[in-house]
Amino acid sequence: MSESRTRVDLAGVPETLLWPLYCRAAESRRPDALISDPKSVAIADSIDYPFEEHFGRPHIALALRAMCFDDQIRKFLATHPDGTVVALGDGLETQFWRVDNGRVRWLSVDLEETMQVRRKYLPDTDRLRNLSCSALDEAWMDEVDPAAGLFISVQGLLMYLEEAEAWGLIRKCAERFPGAWLMFDAMPAWLTRQTSGGSWLDVLMMRGRKERTEDKYKLPPLRWGESVDRLRKRLFALHPAVAEVQDVGYPPGRGLTFRFLNPHMGSALPIRNLRPNNTLVRFAATDG
Repeated sequence: MSESRTRVDLAGVPETLLWPLYCRAAESRRPDALISDPKSVAIADSIDYPFEEHFGRPHIALALRAMCFDDQIRKFLATHPDGTVVALGDGLETQFWRVDNGRVRWLSVDLEETMQVRRKYLPDTDRLRNLSCSALDEAWMDEVDPAAGLFISVQGLLMYLEEAEAWGLIRKCAERFPGAWLMFDAMPAWLTRQTSGGSWLDVLMMRGRKERTEDKYKLPPLRWGESVDRLRKRLFALHPAVAEVQDVGYPPGRGLTFRFLNPHMGSALPIRNLRPNNTLVRFAATDG
């Protein structure tokens, strides 16, 4: 490792922020890249961490997930150019720089352990603020001005929460922020089930690792999973402010699954209830 690289010591859920960083950076380096993310490349290159040993070959799904969120935030900013984006569990996500329209206000929220790393590589700017706070702590809500429009992004977080915590967070957002957009990703229940090698997501992630030892890296326990159809039903029953629920499919990628099967068959039964999903929720605005 180069002496210029910095060691990052994280564990548990905070350590998972390195996996999407690694995948976005790897995708951005490709000559046929689907995402342009030079900040992720620069950060990954500056960190002393065994990315491939822990995570195997970079997975295109995490880059495509980022693109899904990027696209919806751009749509939000097209109609709310001075709006605010709150990114819960933001980790080392570089989305602000990918979607910045020169006017958006950004609040990045994560635990202090993670924020110590994020501030080193992605410090505050005149329109981006890093806040040390749990996503489950309503204190971050008190820091938000939704007057010009609000988009709440929850990427790669809810599956690590208890089911009641995940639903409670969504309900509280509906109560506090009428008219807001909320987007989150979720795993189907079968991917969150534990096996002797970790969750099924761990088993799939292990593909391409150089070492397959008993002490190999494992994701923290995945505590909550829900299918597309069950999510839709439960969201509409959750709170009367839930006005619209949209399943946001992945854009076309590479390979059989992501170039052909997912774009053309991902919304059909039973596939849509077996795949990871990205859900956009719009809350009804109050009168006046």
